[in-house]
Amino acid sequence: MEHFGKRIKNFRLRRDLTQERLAELLGVSAQAVSKWETGASCPDISLLPQLSAALGVTLDELFATSDETHLARIDQMIEDGSALSEEDFRYAEKRLREYCTKGALRGRCLTMLAELYVNRAEHYQNLAADCARQGLEIEPEKKANHAALFRAMNGPMTDWCATNHTPLIDYYAGFVAKHPDYSLGYLWYMDVLIADRRLDEARAALDRMRAVRDDYRCELYLAMIARAAGDRAEEARCLDEMVKKYPDEWVAWFERGDAHAHHAEYEKALADYREAAARQEKPRLGDVYDSIAQVCDVMGDKQGAIEAYEKVVEILRDDWDLTEGETVDGYLENIKQLKEKV
Repeated sequence: MEHFGKRIKNFRLRRDLTQERLAELLGVSAQAVSKWETGASCPDISLLPQLSAALGVTLDELFATSDETHLARIDQMIEDGSALSEEDFRYAEKRLREYCTKGALRGRCLTMLAELYVNRAEHYQNLAADCARQGLEIEPEKKANHAALFRAMNGPMTDWCATNHTPLIDYYAGFVAKHPDYSLGYLWYMDVLIADRRLDEARAALDRMRAVRDDYRCELYLAMIARAAGDRAEEARCLDEMVKKYPDEWVAWFERGDAHAHHAEYEKALADYREAAARQEKPRLGDVYDSIAQVCDVMGDKQGAIEAYEKVVEILRDDWDLTEGETVDGYLENIKQLKEKV
């Protein structure tokens, strides 16, 4: 409190203000200002915006907010997942770009900037999708609205020139060459290779990854390569081998459930998702029950979907202490809509 009082005094003197004049500007007594400066008391929080304006400084300057405090605040804003206000976005962008010039903070701030821009992009994608849907209500045959909706909601495109991942593949080819012992780098690399059906290259990357880290992911990516090649029998064999070798790994069951869902084998998908849920330890993730809910909805089991979404809300509350916010509200809205259908 004493340190804060000294800052008030220093800023007051810098502005050539007497205690009486500052008190007049704020509508308080000169004695109140004197008590602030000696550390005997603090100004009411409602006065802080007026105080900073009268002293000609920002609230951050008034409180001497540290770099770490700013970064923690921005990190929380990004993690919340909500669409940021223009003011919050500009504040975060300005601070992060400033900190990118500081060597010790550069790597961390570049990551946060990337996450900040992804948050912004997703926000605009949602706005674009909403506008396109509204436009289609008015002009259902307008091609531009359909195209905008597809782009905003990542709809499938058949144009190879527009959908191939060559620049990303080239980047990750260089990345794994530069970081050969980082096993997860191969996963990003194989994802784009498989998406473009460059399967021989994907197999070669998998062999290199297996030499670094041999776990359930190796069987999973063998299955993904087989699926891309159209070999359903080989895909099933690899997935079965995965859960056989790693029965206690909940993600292995979850991934096999996803594979069944991709082939519209919904009953098998539900069985594997439930096995995955049973093997999760706290803090659990809600992804499994989110998948169960969506499969139940596709199958017409609205009540099953409701119960699964309720389980997600329970996990967010019990395991992550989340009881409000955009994430929770989204699941509650899903439950509400499903109950209306029931």
